[in-house]
Amino acid sequence: MTPIPIIEIKNLSKSFGSFAAVTDLNLEVFRGDVFGFLGPNGAGKSTTIRMLLSLIKPTSGTIHLFGRNLQDHRNESVRKIGCIIEKPDFYLYLSAAKNLELFSRLSGLLPAKSKIDEVLELVGLKGRAHDNVKTFSHGMKQRLGIAQTLIHDPELIILDEPTTGLDPQGIIDVRNLIRHLQHDLNKTVFLSSHILSEIELIATRMAILNNGKAVAQGNVSDLLSTQDLIVALEVEDAEKAMQWIAVTAWQSKLHAVSGQQFQMKLAKKEIPEFTDDLQRAGIHFYSIAYKRALEDYFLRLTQESSSSQQRNKTPEVIN
Repeated sequence: MTPIPIIEIKNLSKSFGSFAAVTDLNLEVFRGDVFGFLGPNGAGKSTTIRMLLSLIKPTSGTIHLFGRNLQDHRNESVRKIGCIIEKPDFYLYLSAAKNLELFSRLSGLLPAKSKIDEVLELVGLKGRAHDNVKTFSHGMKQRLGIAQTLIHDPELIILDEPTTGLDPQGIIDVRNLIRHLQHDLNKTVFLSSHILSEIELIATRMAILNNGKAVAQGNVSDLLSTQDLIVALEVEDAEKAMQWIAVTAWQSKLHAVSGQQFQMKLAKKEIPEFTDDLQRAGIHFYSIAYKRALEDYFLRLTQESSSSQQRNKTPEVIN
């Protein structure tokens, strides 16, 4: 039986006057997904999230959450969602625990101390539960914001740029927390981010927006499987390797050179052939590693989409 999407968006559009922020958008997010929502600034991500939360009304199209039309079941649907939009705000002169208690009461809940302790421990703030939020770093406030989204045990968690402004360790902490929410607590996470490498590491499915339209959508592994890989090799003799590459068909695959390391842009199936050719040429290498270039994929799609839209806007010249 085909699973019912936890989020189902059909032909969704939103215009502000003559400006089309979102155009004919279709998305499906299934229970248990970490769904990456990618796009450059102005692509329509935040507008879409605000429509999902019923903060603004669509110009046209429909949104179904948990199998029900959002317009007809707004209160019931929104109660099942926890969210951070941009940066979370708190009462700075109150403690972390008191902020969570007030948020719970505003949401119509009577918070148990054990629940507050549980979510603070989950985000790594149990030891700071009774400290005023004004003493918290930016990363701690981000983690408290995630705790706020969890206090009412939502089924769906929407995070809009949750790692903005975080240092590398803070980014890792948020990444691990999202994995825990998915794997251990069976939560569905809708994650808007501009850090493409993070989406590749934690998302199961994703969509890429540009100019208000989805230019790609599907399983992360499927979308990236056809893309070239960046293959890094550390060679014994860089000069010899460079001379050999320059006179072979592999020259067109050369991506970058830095000291003894070469980066090649190869399809996955080309890697064994390339390394065999290196060995036959007597070029020894110490290590080889590869990664998918999500950044390249993202840029290629958005640039192609923008170029196509620009061509469509260009008026025809009649001689």
